[in-house]
Amino acid sequence: MRRPICLIGLAFVLIIVIYMYITPLPEPSFEALEGSMAVLTGQVEKKEYRISYGKEILIIYLKEVQILNPKLLNLNLTSDLSEIKGVLCYMQDAKEPRLGSRIKVQGKFKEFAKATNYGEFDSRSYYEILGMQIRLQNGVIMEESAKYDKFSEKLWELKRYLISLSEVCFGEDAHIMKAMLLGEKNGLDEDTKQLYQLNGVIHILSISGLHISIIGMGLYKLLDKLRSSKIASVIISLCFMYCYGVMCGMSVSALRAIIMFGFNISAGIFGRTYDMLTAMAIAGISIIAGQPLYLYHSGFLFSFGAIIAIGLFYPEVEENLLGETKLEKIIATSLSISVVTLPVYLCFYYEYPLYSIFLNLIIIPGTTVIVTDGLICLIAAAFYLPLGKYLAFPVHMMSRFYELSCNAALHIPGSRSILGKPEHWQVVIFILIISAMVLVGKKLTKLQFWQWILVAILCITIRFQNGLTITALDVGQGDGIFISDANSGCYLIDGGSSSKKDVGTYQILPFLKAKGIDRLDAVFVTHMDSDHYNGIQALIDDMAQGGIKIENLIMPELGEKSRSEAYHELVGAAKETGTNVVYINKGEALQYGKLRLTCLHPEEGEESDDTNAMSTVLYLEYEAFSALFTGDLEGNGEKSVTEYISGNKEKRAKGYLTEDGAKYNDIKDINNITLLKVAHHGSRNSTAKEFLELVSPRIALISAGRDNSYGHPHAETLERLENAGSRIYRTDEGGAVTVTYRDGRVRVECFLDDSD
Repeated sequence: MRRPICLIGLAFVLIIVIYMYITPLPEPSFEALEGSMAVLTGQVEKKEYRISYGKEILIIYLKEVQILNPKLLNLNLTSDLSEIKGVLCYMQDAKEPRLGSRIKVQGKFKEFAKATNYGEFDSRSYYEILGMQIRLQNGVIMEESAKYDKFSEKLWELKRYLISLSEVCFGEDAHIMKAMLLGEKNGLDEDTKQLYQLNGVIHILSISGLHISIIGMGLYKLLDKLRSSKIASVIISLCFMYCYGVMCGMSVSALRAIIMFGFNISAGIFGRTYDMLTAMAIAGISIIAGQPLYLYHSGFLFSFGAIIAIGLFYPEVEENLLGETKLEKIIATSLSISVVTLPVYLCFYYEYPLYSIFLNLIIIPGTTVIVTDGLICLIAAAFYLPLGKYLAFPVHMMSRFYELSCNAALHIPGSRSILGKPEHWQVVIFILIISAMVLVGKKLTKLQFWQWILVAILCITIRFQNGLTITALDVGQGDGIFISDANSGCYLIDGGSSSKKDVGTYQILPFLKAKGIDRLDAVFVTHMDSDHYNGIQALIDDMAQGGIKIENLIMPELGEKSRSEAYHELVGAAKETGTNVVYINKGEALQYGKLRLTCLHPEEGEESDDTNAMSTVLYLEYEAFSALFTGDLEGNGEKSVTEYISGNKEKRAKGYLTEDGAKYNDIKDINNITLLKVAHHGSRNSTAKEFLELVSPRIALISAGRDNSYGHPHAETLERLENAGSRIYRTDEGGAVTVTYRDGRVRVECFLDDSD
């Protein structure tokens, strides 16, 4: 049997996956601890510095945690305190504990944020993989043990020393070199990080197999040339790479690479040949046995996916290319990795950088140059600082080359393919087809082979839309309503928040991308309060980089005095990116296939000091489904809309004619509507009894932030909605709320708690 360890590893992974699918791990919730002061002890496992609000703060990873003051805490928990094994401490003081020491620390508990929208990053799940269950803010060290891990602490001191050398040697490129050489991403420029990520080359900024191979194999070959014995070369190289991995934080990709590196260089000592897949299987079993949740970790999946691609899929791709030139073999390697890791890209990032296949052909060879020169610079600088700065010239040149290449790639049409998050069954079908290509690829013609690869890609990228879908995103204290229909029409009403930072980047854009939305037919801004529009600017910025295209920005047609500076800035930003700006007022309607949106407010040229009273009100009709979107409507604005609806209702009843001769009774009555987006987050001063009696909504959606300072939604408003017979759904309780209308049936789902 060839590669029995690989088969054992595959069986082990399948058993773990099936077990975790059938009996998912419980999600402990420590919500009752939120804001509680705590004193606890734990061992310092890891420490790092991060930039938060422009200030560098110390972060400590504590393991083997014990809570010393449980009686002072609210013990009304859904999970036991004993489940807290790891705590991430954001330190208030500058005192830095030593690695391996045991400390007593005091601070305030804060839960990791859980995703409340589809596509949103889930901090709680991410840190659970790393063994951290909760975080402690404003931490202050009260005691520290004399005993600590001298080996790890010395490596930490060496890392801090090398970081200081990097900052001097590499200047403006120090943030890149610290990430590439030392795994230090603190201070990594967000624009650079986004540029590399959008182009699919972000992996070069993490310590991975490429870096381990360059440094480890370089050292091993150097020792061999110095005529060191085989055993000595292996031991020295392995010890050095292990120390390097520990110093850089020992990421899962670095650990995998070091284990495989060890098998590679030591195989000859035992009279064996190195088998990459067997070494990978042993590394995988070792990592998963320690933490099965790594199967949900993007770094783990990318790292092992790339090895599987090279070891199993690459030979078949190479066999089915037209020629056998060296360039084609390089392209085959890049193409193999791109195809095999496609599900990982789509499941975690929802888009695929199409040109990364070719960009990596020039980026990866350049990484060898930049890593090698970077190490030489640091060694030289340790002896003579000016020499290190002088030798950094190739680093600066390669960094500029990377930047120019990535920017050029982004300006090529189709550079970013927003494909959405695939369903589980799509991933399974993709894996089965690719596996079949590995097993029977040689029996197929070249044309058949590539046809099946295309089928696999289509299976994982196709998205289905049927009927009407309305989602009230959980944007905290704000509004963000997404609408899509069976004709692939996509619309957004508002997009902003006053309680969540960068809501466009972290909530709205991920949701749209996860849904596979690469175009918005229209974005409506009801009024210019920041909690309704500040996230839309992020969409416009993303569009400028080849992201989601906004066809039309639709603004209320107000009088000039009511068009604020923010109003003009948003309109100007939209026009700069080629978005068509449309102004809408009362009585105007937009028709998109079966979907019709009619503006009920405000009047053309209306002016007022009360921005809420001028909110755009949109009435949606789609087959038998109707909805009313009211922004922050209240006061005179709500009174005006109530009179408008009531007046038209009377005219229809009496058979009056409109200006164009149509009978009012031929127009759909705004009564007994299916859905009402409750105005102003459920404020007491909105959604009056008269208004509710007139529209009689079956479903009421309220978008509000958790524990907001405004008291939204107000008890009186909730009572009025209940008395009107409305079923109430709130984003502050259930996360994003999705209403689906299909085949005459209405279904409501809350992201955190599904219900019909």
